[in-house]
Amino acid sequence: MDEAVAEAMAPFARDGVGAVERDVWGSYRICRSVGLPVLAGHEGDLGLTADRPRWDGSLEPALSGECAGGPRGLIDLRDALRAEAADHAGQVWDRWQEVVSRHLAPDDESVFFDRHLAAGGSRDSYETSREAADYRAQPAVRAWVDVAPVLARPDIADHFSFGWDPVGIGQRSREEYVVTHEFSLLPPRNVLTLSGWWYELGDAPLHGACHGPLGCVHEPDFGMGHVGVQSYLVAVPAETVLVNVHCHV
Repeated sequence: MDEAVAEAMAPFARDGVGAVERDVWGSYRICRSVGLPVLAGHEGDLGLTADRPRWDGSLEPALSGECAGGPRGLIDLRDALRAEAADHAGQVWDRWQEVVSRHLAPDDESVFFDRHLAAGGSRDSYETSREAADYRAQPAVRAWVDVAPVLARPDIADHFSFGWDPVGIGQRSREEYVVTHEFSLLPPRNVLTLSGWWYELGDAPLHGACHGPLGCVHEPDFGMGHVGVQSYLVAVPAETVLVNVHCHV
């Protein structure tokens, strides 16, 4: 295990060994601090990866139910909740389309906000402005006020409290809306894929065999967004071992 992780991590080292232009780590350790959640009932499974000690031989404290790694089949990436969130997001999208079909297509709230600013208003004064009232008076938005409480599921995600502009629901396809709110439940993680790509949120992915993105001839596993990273983790085969590595630069 340690040898395989070291080989995979080597191209991204800061000490000159690494091939890539961005320093990802100066030191790292396999550990369960902010680790991977273990599937309920499998906390004592021998297939889980143990913490590696710190330089002084001690182990970092960790939350119950987390591990330093293990087969994907033993890691709970909120699978049940993601399925429920995906199903609910689909229902929300369908209901919004139903509402819009009975009314004129509403304008996004940004249209009214920009109009308010153009009239000399400010961000602070918008909520009580005529422009905000005009936005809320649109028939589809007004109808959604009656529908939203029935669909509210803040127990799944804050998004389903519906304290925002509903027009955005229909600005994406059903598939895009469902995927976004399914994977928004997972915490962001940097990921090193099996094919050697390092994904760090906010930066272009780096391939371990190349100095940087400009001269890279390899095809990335997926895009650079949160959804792509989470989709990758969820989709790897059950026997694939995931390892949590804490990096210091």
